[in-house]
Amino acid sequence: MQIIQCVIFIFLIFLMRSGNTQALPPSDMELVKKDLKIPKTWTISKKPSPWNTSSGDTYCTVFLSTDRKKWLGNFCISSSEEARFDMGVWDEVPDEEHWGDRSKEEIGYWSVTPMFIYPMTPFILRPIKNYAAKVDCSLGNERGYRPTSTCHTAYYQLRDGVFLHSVFHISDDVKRKQKARISDIRNLWIHVGEKIGGKSNSK
Repeated sequence: MQIIQCVIFIFLIFLMRSGNTQALPPSDMELVKKDLKIPKTWTISKKPSPWNTSSGDTYCTVFLSTDRKKWLGNFCISSSEEARFDMGVWDEVPDEEHWGDRSKEEIGYWSVTPMFIYPMTPFILRPIKNYAAKVDCSLGNERGYRPTSTCHTAYYQLRDGVFLHSVFHISDDVKRKQKARISDIRNLWIHVGEKIGGKSNSK
């Protein structure tokens, strides 16, 4: 029954979600594009992200591992409601008590994968407060969705209609290898949070 509810809810979301977007100003894009403090084990890809749009409503920086140039993660800013749903971030889910009770837990959002719905709880509290979750993810080239890895996803509402989102590969669960470290992801968010604070103070 819960699976049926979830399928119906997803269908309704696709019917209801808005296509309204706004072009992001350069100062917004710089939050995830310019002067990012990252560990030596990360490098920024020179190839543009598939998420980047010609209309300028979404921009993502792609991070690779320094040694093997393998994908580690994305850090994005967007004003697209459609992009938010495609990234798997929802404000509401069917049967909240089953997927996490907001009245008992400090749940801000939910991260949705083809396999499960994960409550997103506070990740950093200062200089901004965002929400995050560890989720299943599939990074292989095989057909279909095979969640053989764990990813870390985080979300922050910058202002009405504009959000920041990150997703990082933190472990290969088949080879049992660690990828991006959560401490490095946290430090990146703190750094971006400080940039947001500086941007606000300069207005």
